[in-house]
Amino acid sequence: MIQNDKYEHENSVVYQLTDGKYFHIHEFDISNDGKKVVFMATPSPTRGDNINGDLYILDIKAGELQKLNIDKLLGGSVCFSPEGSKICYSASIMEKDYYKTHIQDSTLEIYDINNGELIQPLTDFDSTVIPLRWTAKGILIRWQNKTNYLIGLLSENGTVEMLSEKVDSFIMDASITKDGNYISYNKAITNETFEIYLDDKKITNENSFFKGKLKSNREIISWQSSDGLDIEGVLSTPVEFDSNKKYPLLVVIHGGPAWASFPIFSDCFNEKYPIEQFIEKGFIVLEPNYRGSSGYGNEFLKANYRKLGIANYDDVISGVDKLVDKGIADKDRVGVMGWSNGGYISAFCSTFSSRFKAISVGGGITNWSTHYVNTDIPYFIRMYLGNDPWNDPEIYTKTSPMTYIKSACTPTLIQHGEKDERVPTPNAYELYQGLRDMEVDTELIIFKGMAYSSDQPGINVAIMKQNLMWFSHYILGESMKDFRVL
Repeated sequence: MIQNDKYEHENSVVYQLTDGKYFHIHEFDISNDGKKVVFMATPSPTRGDNINGDLYILDIKAGELQKLNIDKLLGGSVCFSPEGSKICYSASIMEKDYYKTHIQDSTLEIYDINNGELIQPLTDFDSTVIPLRWTAKGILIRWQNKTNYLIGLLSENGTVEMLSEKVDSFIMDASITKDGNYISYNKAITNETFEIYLDDKKITNENSFFKGKLKSNREIISWQSSDGLDIEGVLSTPVEFDSNKKYPLLVVIHGGPAWASFPIFSDCFNEKYPIEQFIEKGFIVLEPNYRGSSGYGNEFLKANYRKLGIANYDDVISGVDKLVDKGIADKDRVGVMGWSNGGYISAFCSTFSSRFKAISVGGGITNWSTHYVNTDIPYFIRMYLGNDPWNDPEIYTKTSPMTYIKSACTPTLIQHGEKDERVPTPNAYELYQGLRDMEVDTELIIFKGMAYSSDQPGINVAIMKQNLMWFSHYILGESMKDFRVL
């Protein structure tokens, strides 16, 4: 429903254009003449409706709303062309067969409002491309290339002018003037945190705060999984690293799975696992970009389809073996941890393997069948397992950590948010009870009031302290005193 309710506050006037009854707006843009709004919306704010998004154009003065005939799975952002006759957005093909192809990267499309013509200017980009703003000089776009996030200007004929380095560059946000002459962005390079740049000139100096304080160096390493698939990861080692020494090794597994670990220093990517403190304790840390991670192309993104668990374990353990074979990791002192999908892989390691000395499972899936009926995004499970548990119970059994509970033997910390709707607490309770029945050392911590993630610094600090204490105890032999009162 479209409405033009007027709200006055002090010296400003706000006009409400939609009432929110029939759609939930995710992204929008306003034409340069201020007469039209394009927005990307779903029927409701629930995550289950994310696959039902549509594009709308609103004529502000007339109050007329037009739904565009675009049968795609929408994502990212949307923007008007300078003259307002075209829009640009990112989308992926949507199929009825459990949306299998949603696992693939999105393509960028241009839609001509006047004639309904669709153009796909990029045909050789094997990555999700996000349009940020359409300027007089082209469309500012952002995309991931392995562990780099890059920006460039895209013309309608498909050529791209690079605006950032191709390597050692992670651009978080970018903004550009409508004439395309001035650009600012938030960028981090390897072993540094983010700085603000204006036209390639750094205008902040945040890294001066960390000068001389960081204990680690980060680098990208690669190895082959058991099936020959090439895997990359971020290896963090002490500043004074001794290549002739065998270090205790911790594996930190990112969530997603369509995300990645990056060789930059940023608390926003590791707010639960204190990598700097692990390094200071004497560990080295590996963050594997296992199959299904973003930035490595469409085939890699889909490589864990119906292979969750076992294939992910192979990607992780082959990276561990690489460091053991190099003589820098002690095979008898290895721990693994992760949250969300990283927690799922950690739970799989806990029940499937005896290779680890200690494990931490954060907000992890432990039984796909029971998780399917409790989560707010069951379509996500169908997307990766290819079916529901009623029609293909075998794949749900094969990929569930609880299937292998009888072989569990590794001390396992379980951390979970009390109000997590994405990965509900039955996952945590089931693993905890199973480990107790198998007489495996385990602790279950439910964080009251916490949902899928926490916006309370105190909870994140408690999570980090518990993980630091857990691995220091089981791998380094330190005390666990006061563990539960952190």
